[in-house]
Amino acid sequence: MESRGALFAVAIPLIAFKIWFAILLFIYAPHGDTATWIAATHWPLLIVLGLLVAPGIAAFRLLRARAHRERMRREEWMVETPKAVASRPQWSVWETVSRLEGPD
Repeated sequence: MESRGALFAVAIPLIAFKIWFAILLFIYAPHGDTATWIAATHWPLLIVLGLLVAPGIAAFRLLRARAHRERMRREEWMVETPKAVASRPQWSVWETVSRLEGPD
């Protein structure tokens, strides 16, 4: 799991370059032979991307459900502090004891 970032750092630019290269080929040589060549050389990419769609959708739904659960938990259990209490300074124990003893 630790190497996921390294995998994405390599795989995403490679896939992006492959797609960009296919677009450039279609722009500069829009023929049937070009489409045949791209289909012959890019079919593994289509299979890999197709296999990644289902886990990607599942991961997206899982993250969305976790965010919703966290939002519901916060709404139910987190009580906001009133403004008056939040604006008062916090006294340390030593200052509290010193104030109770009176002036020296």
